[in-house]
Amino acid sequence: YADRLTANHSLISPYSVIQDSIIIKDGIISGDLINSENNILFIFELHLLDIGAARVRINEKKPLKPRYDKVKDWALVQDPLITLEYTLIPSTKPGVTSLSFGKERKQMVSIYHSPFRVEFLVNDMPIITLNDRGFLNFEHLRKKEAPGLVDQSNSENNKVIEENDIDKDLWKESFNGKEDPKPNGPESIGLDISFPGFGHVYGIPEHASTFSLKETRGGDGAYTDPYRLYNLDVFEYETDNPMALYGSIPFMMAHRKGASAAILWLNAAETWIDVTKNKEDKHRLASLLGFGKSTPTSTNTHWISESGIIDVFAFLGPTTSDIFRQYGLLTGFTALPQSFAIAYHQCRWNYLNQDDVAEVDEGFDKHDIPYDVIWLDIEHTDGKKYFTWDTVKFSSPEKMQNTIGIKGRK
Repeated sequence: YADRLTANHSLISPYSVIQDSIIIKDGIISGDLINSENNILFIFELHLLDIGAARVRINEKKPLKPRYDKVKDWALVQDPLITLEYTLIPSTKPGVTSLSFGKERKQMVSIYHSPFRVEFLVNDMPIITLNDRGFLNFEHLRKKEAPGLVDQSNSENNKVIEENDIDKDLWKESFNGKEDPKPNGPESIGLDISFPGFGHVYGIPEHASTFSLKETRGGDGAYTDPYRLYNLDVFEYETDNPMALYGSIPFMMAHRKGASAAILWLNAAETWIDVTKNKEDKHRLASLLGFGKSTPTSTNTHWISESGIIDVFAFLGPTTSDIFRQYGLLTGFTALPQSFAIAYHQCRWNYLNQDDVAEVDEGFDKHDIPYDVIWLDIEHTDGKKYFTWDTVKFSSPEKMQNTIGIKGRK
């Protein structure tokens, strides 16, 4: 939460592109970043993709050990193809590298060197900005040094030397009396992602929240905690709450009339996302978007993950259909389900035994209610071991399934 506590206002980011380190080759822009606060070096890459999207990756240049970077192997159906159709745009001001790409070169990306910032534009309108508020933070891997010690005594004869609380938390945590070691030490990452001119963002399922995601920094109708991505099976979960639930999909879309944009935060670690909105006076933006004298609402998000690297995809649309296509090409399209799977499924926790299942099945027939599938929960097993049966409660599971199957049910 340290990142979040300091993220109340925009900051001056300590991350900058090292002069003359930028290389543009085969649709990939790469370069070195330096954190001026500790002189740690990082590598950034920006990939221009042929699906009308872009990808930004940031990692340590010389980590003590490889950081976790296997999410792409599980989440992507294939390595996204890089486009070779791009044009370097002559810069009118120093410290900016800009390229146009995509259909008819209507998509553009600008990399600001100091402080480091990435801005994506469609038809000259900014739609996604990375590190606009300066919240980029990358905790580099480090060796555990001798702990900083503090004197807890009140007298010279009774000194008690203890480790600083801050130093303790870097390498281990305690919760409900149990200690959780962190052998790699601090390794979290954070980045702010802004959607200028977009008043609504959607996605990051699963949460029992509103369709248009609420703000998370307090105020009328807002949450005081960020949205959490951490898979949990919560019994009697709270509604209208950013707490974590069954699944975590770090995909977020912004939409307004005439434009859509989205990002995929490719990180499987526990993640927290703050959402805030503002109506700061931005005359150029209002003019570009056709708002006249009114000030458009922009949505700012802040993503914090406990480990891994920064690997984020920017989908530039411009329509929602374009984005769903781009996202599907990247992660796979939803398969057409079998016909029985889209009918009514009867499910509850839990069916007590085989007779209970038969009674429920007969009840549907008695009341002429169609259904295609009846689900058993984990209690049908032997000691909650998958692929086993409780032989007392379910003595003839094959006969039970055949009886239900005769009716065309599963």
